[in-house]
Amino acid sequence: MSQLLMEKGDLADVTEPALPDGYVLRNYREGDEVGLSRVYTAAFLGCETEEDVRGRMVAHACFTPARLFVLENEGHVVGTAAAWLEAADPGAGYVHMLGVNPDHRGKGLGKALTVATLHYTRNEGFTRQRLLTDDWRVPALRLYLGLGYYPVYKDDTHPERWEAIAEKLHRPEIVARAKDDRRR
Repeated sequence: MSQLLMEKGDLADVTEPALPDGYVLRNYREGDEVGLSRVYTAAFLGCETEEDVRGRMVAHACFTPARLFVLENEGHVVGTAAAWLEAADPGAGYVHMLGVNPDHRGKGLGKALTVATLHYTRNEGFTRQRLLTDDWRVPALRLYLGLGYYPVYKDDTHPERWEAIAEKLHRPEIVARAKDDRRR
């Protein structure tokens, strides 16, 4: 089943990322691969080894350390997100590989990471940011909707799937805001 696509079309009103005490948001540094692989594994994103992180993230054509955000607590990597580019969609920036260690969830860290990617995307000159996600990632869907992302239909299953999500979240307005981009 294809992933769901979401888009935020207005990057002008992005707030500053807020972090709880004890957390530091920084960019990737060599040596982060082990910590990143633990976060990716906990978030079911793949990249379960140092080698996976190097091959899938660090060796990617759009990688720069400034694009990969790392969240630390007491010197340990506990969250990450990337401000990515997709060759197939050059008109938008992307949130990529957002994940937070389960022991640190519920503190607004996913929001802070997403906002950091939005700032980066805007500063690169993009006017919209997209992301791919899954139906079962309900907390992430709530986060993205709360930040102003809306559904983009890319295949024939998306309208029905978004209707089910809207019902589950008691948010019927998200279907009304959906953008149909299946023509491409």
